[in-house]
Amino acid sequence: MPRFRLTLAVGAFLVGAVSAASAADLPGPPAYPPPQAPATYVPVAPVFSWTGFYLGANAGYAWSSGSGSFNGGTTSFSGSGNAFEAGGQLGYNYQFGGGFVLGVEGDFQGAFGSGGTLTATGAIPISATAKVPWFGTARGKIGYAFDRLMIYGTGGAAFGDSTLSGTAAATAFSSSTTYWTWTVGAGAEWAFAGPWSAKLEYLYAGSPSSVPSVPGVTSVSGSASTNLIRAGLNYHF
Repeated sequence: MPRFRLTLAVGAFLVGAVSAASAADLPGPPAYPPPQAPATYVPVAPVFSWTGFYLGANAGYAWSSGSGSFNGGTTSFSGSGNAFEAGGQLGYNYQFGGGFVLGVEGDFQGAFGSGGTLTATGAIPISATAKVPWFGTARGKIGYAFDRLMIYGTGGAAFGDSTLSGTAAATAFSSSTTYWTWTVGAGAEWAFAGPWSAKLEYLYAGSPSSVPSVPGVTSVSGSASTNLIRAGLNYHF
């Protein structure tokens, strides 16, 4: 009888040990609250700033026209012309108040083409070719930026060199003068990659302050205008 009880005791101990080992292998109750996966960091792209200096190049197309009279109305004239232009620009922008941008810009251009024509009838018949070999502008800018897109208006002074050659009352002549005038316009600029931006711009210029001299002409009255549209590329420092 004692041997039988000992056998039962040993069996009970073995069953208990196996049950305890099996229970240790089972997963425990879920943690509360369940652990959260670490958040994934997504970097935020910095807002583009237009503040700073820039340098660039541009190219475009200009066309002009004018009319008036010489010597108190004794000779009437008219003229028109067009040319391709190319050059460079240098400027500075300052962005404030969110998207507002103030700036200054200067540019210097060369004009290429056969030039325009000037004809006059009356007391002094004239047939001549007019050219503007070079010109430039010095302007202020005010605009608003929508992150990497800026819309702006611009205005200031334009200056350049004007030449005229041909015949006046059958007398050959050639002359030139430097001039200045006012200019206004508008444009849009897009910062498309890193420090690089591209722009499209329109400028309108008024009558020049002086015109090349013509033999026999003592006074000039009239008006002229020039339109310019160009595309450019800038690098921002």
